[in-house]
Amino acid sequence: MPKGAVLRKFLFIIIPAAIAVSVIYAFSDSRSGYLNKNVTTGDVTVFFGTEISGGRAHLWSDKVSGVLYADTDKSIDNGFTKDVSSLRFTGKKANGLFETVVSLPKADDEVSETLPEAIKESGKKYYEMCSTCHAAAEPNRYAKHRWDGILKSMQQHGGISDSDLSVIRRYVILSITN
Repeated sequence: MPKGAVLRKFLFIIIPAAIAVSVIYAFSDSRSGYLNKNVTTGDVTVFFGTEISGGRAHLWSDKVSGVLYADTDKSIDNGFTKDVSSLRFTGKKANGLFETVVSLPKADDEVSETLPEAIKESGKKYYEMCSTCHAAAEPNRYAKHRWDGILKSMQQHGGISDSDLSVIRRYVILSITN
C-alpha cells in the first residue's frame, strides 16, 4: 500500500475511531468496584462495601421495609430507602425479594477496586475503638451470627454510639471470609 494511502487511512479512519471511543468512554459511567463510603442519591442510601458495576448497585428489596440487601439470603443489608416506590425493579424475583438497580452519582473517590480497600477506614475505627479496652478480635474469630451479641455488649461497656456501632458491625461482617 502506498505511503499516501496509509496516511489517509490513518487520518480519516483510525484517528476518528480512537476519538469516538474516547468520547464514549468519557461519557459512560463504567465505575466498578466497592463503595468506600455511604452514598445517598434521592431517597436511597447505599452503604460502604456494596459492590457496584458500571456505576450501579444491584440489590434486593421486599418492596415493603425499604431495606436493601446484597443477596436474596438477606445475609447483609446494603442500604435503605425512605420511599420504596422510588426504586427501579428489574423484574427478577427470588425468596420473596425483588431485584432493584440503584444508579449512583459519578464520584470516582467513592469507589475502591477491592473490598479490603473499601472497608479500610471502618477497620481503623474498629481497631481504634475496640483496642481502648482490650485487644480487638480478628473478625474471623467468631461466626457472623455471634457478632451482633458481642458488639451490643461492647457498646454498653464501651459507650459506643449507635452510628459507630453500625460502622463497626458492617466492617466485621464484611471482613468475615468463612
